Amino acid sequence: MSTDKPRSLSGSRKGKLRYTLRGGFDFDTMGHARYHELRKFVKKGNDFCKELGNIMQERVELELHYAKTMSKLSAKLMKAAQKGIGSIQKAWLVIGKEMETDGQAHRCIANSLEDDIVKPLKNLQETHCRIKKTVECNVSKTKKCMNKWRTDERRSKKESFTVARENEKVQDMTSDASYSILTSNANLAKDATKLENKKRKLEESVKKSYTEYYTYCVRTARAKLEWEMSVNDAEKNFMALEEERLLRLKEYAHHVSQTYQQFVPKISQLSSRLTEPTYECNVPQDFSIITDTVNRYDEDLSVQVLPDFYPEHTNLAMNKKRRITALTKILQLVRQDLDRERRSKKGLDTLANAMHHHASGLKHDDSHKNVYEKLHHTNLMILYLEAVNYKVVTALATLEGHPPAAASNAFSQHIETTRDKNGYQMSVLKMPASVYQKLTSTAPIDVLNESMWSDRGSADGTDIGGQLMCDVYNANLADESLNARCHIC
Repeated sequence: MSTDKPRSLSGSRKGKLRYTLRGGFDFDTMGHARYHELRKFVKKGNDFCKELGNIMQERVELELHYAKTMSKLSAKLMKAAQKGIGSIQKAWLVIGKEMETDGQAHRCIANSLEDDIVKPLKNLQETHCRIKKTVECNVSKTKKCMNKWRTDERRSKKESFTVARENEKVQDMTSDASYSILTSNANLAKDATKLENKKRKLEESVKKSYTEYYTYCVRTARAKLEWEMSVNDAEKNFMALEEERLLRLKEYAHHVSQTYQQFVPKISQLSSRLTEPTYECNVPQDFSIITDTVNRYDEDLSVQVLPDFYPEHTNLAMNKKRRITALTKILQLVRQDLDRERRSKKGLDTLANAMHHHASGLKHDDSHKNVYEKLHHTNLMILYLEAVNYKVVTALATLEGHPPAAASNAFSQHIETTRDKNGYQMSVLKMPASVYQKLTSTAPIDVLNESMWSDRGSADGTDIGGQLMCDVYNANLADESLNARCHIC
């Protein structure tokens, strides 16, 4: 027997992939920390904008009583600005301090603040809230859909194992030698007929349960891809919101500085103190702080839970011939989907190539984005199905007494196994970061075109992940004879 088995998860990785109460992985903890960290930044920024808008509105309303209320507003602004980081937040902190010394006010100042800061800031805050709510609803919707399919997958898996176990018991009873002697008695012919009917029904139930479980696995994989894309889109939207917020706050800080510069000479000293921090505002530098902080949570979304069928587990009771037959039928299901995805990829490659050559120099619309997103999904599904194919082919080869050599396929290094709450084995595909980055590239369309068509290789999917995809292709060639023998069985 070969020792080339999928590696088990370490203790630290098991801690990251926490189990839910229903068993299985908690996808909220997988590749979601970056998204939640961005949500915190957006919420803090939104709270600051809301607080800043309230503060500036109060200043407009209390301009005639400026000397009396300026101390209170200064304290509130300093408290709000101290929660942030970066040069822009520092500028607002200085503004809050200098408001303490500004004891004189004019109605024109109130009008200027209301028209140039309060109203635009309110519109900005409301717009960001609407966008944030829409993005979060989309992520929640796709996550709910994924969890629904995951629940159905677990239920189907449990039913599949139960039916398969019952089928094996009946199969063993019908093949038992002592039972054959008993059935030779004419008095027990009726019982033998009932048992034979039960055997046929269970065989049909096993076949149906395998198909249903596999279908749910594929649907769950597709739903997870949709969820990953929604999380990725949400991260990009949150980044854009934060960048826009920083740019607007920089403009507002400059406006406050310019307003003070128009004051009477008695506040000229105050104006000079505000000039330096406001002109030192550096949006790229502040934005890089957010980026660096968020990148610490840049986790891999490339985890895929692979289906584990009853016949794959050699430690579970099952006749060898029936095990090979069942694995062969499962392999046929996988190969059908794999061929379908490859044909889809070929069509998408052709379509993307046509768009690239016939729409050069033109503005790319949503159709280009849709094509490349579908191509992205197809690439990931091909990798998922190739991993399932590798597992089943390896199981068949092991049963026939010629298991693959150690490290003959890259999948053996990236499939890890553990057990769920019910004790069933779970296989997890952990793609290398380099492979996943190529498959999930979010570069602009023109950059994608250049990288995709400048060196496409054979355009058959084997260049996607470097050595990993090459190993997939070589493994498929190597097991052709095995598949032919299994088809005969």
